[in-house]
Amino acid sequence: MAVGWDRALDDRANVGGRVECHGVGSDFGPVARALSARGVHLAMRHAPGQPHVRAGDAMILWQRTDDPLARAQALDSGAQDVVGPWMHEAEAAARIIRLAQGQDPKLVLGDLVIDLLERRVERGGRTIALLAREYALLVHLARHAGQPFSRAELLRAVWRLDFDPGTNSVEVHMSRLRGKLDRGHHQPLLRTVRGRGYMLVAGLESGA
Repeated sequence: MAVGWDRALDDRANVGGRVECHGVGSDFGPVARALSARGVHLAMRHAPGQPHVRAGDAMILWQRTDDPLARAQALDSGAQDVVGPWMHEAEAAARIIRLAQGQDPKLVLGDLVIDLLERRVERGGRTIALLAREYALLVHLARHAGQPFSRAELLRAVWRLDFDPGTNSVEVHMSRLRGKLDRGHHQPLLRTVRGRGYMLVAGLESGA
């Protein structure tokens, strides 16, 4: 769907971080203008599928109807937030800016490189394919490398849950992430700290 404000917005200075809008229509206009007024650079992408916004490593779904169940499903599938025309454009813009600000293009820990714009992960030059939740877990741990996180803390930070659902989802995802991240490497990056939780090491030891 064509929008009349995409070219003008592309020419604005990138203050709040690069934000890419995929498949949004004219109902995104008020939010785009609110973002533009705050100096955010928007790149419009006309693509099929679920309309969404990418802000750094975060994905925000553009949901056209106020459907709490659909929002819950989107968040459970790995989206960092859900916004739509049913909320005030200032709130939607603030949510997007919150996720866009302060995000460097890449996170580098030893031989681990996370490209936040391309959502690509490499270790030792080898690309690692991750599912959405695995990627969200890795980025969270990488942003706080050297700091252990308990199961409850990960549920709040990555799953956006303030309660324990009584499943082993955290353990399953961490096991899969560990296998993909550390397989074939002498020194593991993802470690379990007894009594404290999971941690991504801050750097590789010499000779590793």
